[in-house]
Amino acid sequence: MESEIEQFKQITPNYGIYEIKENVELLFPSIKAQIKRDHEKSFLYSRVDSEGNKVEKIIPSDQDMITIEVAPIRPLNYPARRTNFVYLDFNKEVFLSKGASTSFLVRCPIEIGIFLVHEAHKDSMDSFSCDPSRARFGLYGSPDTGILCKYFKVPIIKSELDSEPYHSCVIRLSFENLLERGFSITKVVFPITDHSIYYESQKAQLDPLQVKLRKRGVVEFAEAFEDPLENMTWAKSPSWEDDTHTPSMEMGLE
Repeated sequence: MESEIEQFKQITPNYGIYEIKENVELLFPSIKAQIKRDHEKSFLYSRVDSEGNKVEKIIPSDQDMITIEVAPIRPLNYPARRTNFVYLDFNKEVFLSKGASTSFLVRCPIEIGIFLVHEAHKDSMDSFSCDPSRARFGLYGSPDTGILCKYFKVPIIKSELDSEPYHSCVIRLSFENLLERGFSITKVVFPITDHSIYYESQKAQLDPLQVKLRKRGVVEFAEAFEDPLENMTWAKSPSWEDDTHTPSMEMGLE
């Protein structure tokens, strides 16, 4: 006869791979996820948020354990998947004079992905935000032709290691001003699906972004390129969604 009170081993997880052999409760900010043996041929995964909303999934398996990966993923899925673009609105302006260039770091929000690992496959099983109050949409541009984005107000920071566990990663932004005037930089809008996330312990980094401010005729615009991290020793997060494979992007300036 089963015990009326099930015992769970509680873990505040780092990002990484976990072999689940016993009843486990994963503790995140505002989120509790449980994995338990539900039947001799299945496990049960459940997640409850701070408002009591619950998700349950049966994982068929006749093995005595399952393997999962807990990883930071791009912040596009909560509350619904609507866009590949993020809009990072800086908490301070950066003024770039004519011909100047600069590079700085900002925090970029993330979501958490739970992946089921089977041989060489990592299948996306669940995703959630540990800070759902920040999950907002914004429109860049005019109402009829603008780009729908996930919008975040973000701080400029000093170190690549200054991410917040479960809440944010760090991205380096590089700007080069090829305009004939100085320009105040207050935001960046880009397709985040072109960028990979890397993690170590509870730290996370996103591939950098290079932006060139240009002029073509009378039109001023920003041209953005992914700048993949090189010699990165941190683990690469699995992709939750398909990449856009967009090599560059042009957007107007304001």
